Amino acid sequence: MEVTASTWIVAVAGFLVTAVLLSAQLVAVFNPRGEWTIKNVYGGTPESTDPKAYFAFNQGYAWADSLFWLPLQVAGSVGMLLGDRWGFLLALIASVPFWYSAIPIFIWDRDMGFREKTVVYWVFVWGMFPAFGVLEMVYCFVRLMA
Repeated sequence: MEVTASTWIVAVAGFLVTAVLLSAQLVAVFNPRGEWTIKNVYGGTPESTDPKAYFAFNQGYAWADSLFWLPLQVAGSVGMLLGDRWGFLLALIASVPFWYSAIPIFIWDRDMGFREKTVVYWVFVWGMFPAFGVLEMVYCFVRLMA
């Protein structure tokens, strides 16, 4: 498959979004109950809810992202830049957690009172992941169907 400027934009954006997420999630994997992790990765506080559920929810995402989703995204981006169909297919598959996981996190943040009325929250904490996922999904689907 031809590697276009759009391919480069989507693949590099995938690397960047993945790097941000992987950095945070690896901190959560290696220091799951640290004060910095709670404040900057999980958000909210375990005291505001059942601490067992709070840590289980957040650690589950940290492990799943680090071991499954993010390696899949990196492999997809590499494959896209190589111009291989399998790369576009892996990137299409990897796009699903970007927008799918945003739904339970959106509900969790609302119901637990973690949601903030700031641009940083709506764009960087929550919004960039589903927005990129939908963009990547549509782009890869269109390229695979062409």
